[in-house]
Amino acid sequence: MDEVTPSLSVLSSMITPAVLILASGSLIMTTSQRLNRVIERVRKISDEFGQIQKSSDRESASEIKRKILYSLLNKNARRSKLLTRAMTFLYVSLGLFVATSLTIGILSVVHSKYAWVPTAIGLTGSLFLFCGSAVLIIEARLTRRVIADEVDYVIASSKANAPESSRTTGRTWRNRLRF
Repeated sequence: MDEVTPSLSVLSSMITPAVLILASGSLIMTTSQRLNRVIERVRKISDEFGQIQKSSDRESASEIKRKILYSLLNKNARRSKLLTRAMTFLYVSLGLFVATSLTIGILSVVHSKYAWVPTAIGLTGSLFLFCGSAVLIIEARLTRRVIADEVDYVIASSKANAPESSRTTGRTWRNRLRF
């Protein structure tokens, strides 16, 4: 029984990094999906922008639309950079949590006195996980602004066709989306 206790202790120590590995993997998956959506949106905006550029129509409505699309393109480019940075942090944290788990196992087998090594690796992984999460928060705030810009443009451009009761409200979607 005395030989089993240290083995169980090692296995239970290796479980904690496994939970953090799962959390990092989940964040990587959702961040990857968000990045794919941004890339699709950038391609769509680029196509719309290109069509407006090709047209000889220089009306004020098309000029406004071109400015809005250019602004959206810039913000989505910034979003893609933030998401890429977040994914880098998350991949590094994932690797560090795997290294933590391996280090715990290796140190228990060789009976080394460097027990601080997995703790240091795990803390570094947690720091990268925190940084990735912070970048995702910044990106989510930028996403809110992009959505507000798009909705404000659609409302402003379709105001002439809107029902009479909704034309008089002064609130914009930007104000409704504040949090």
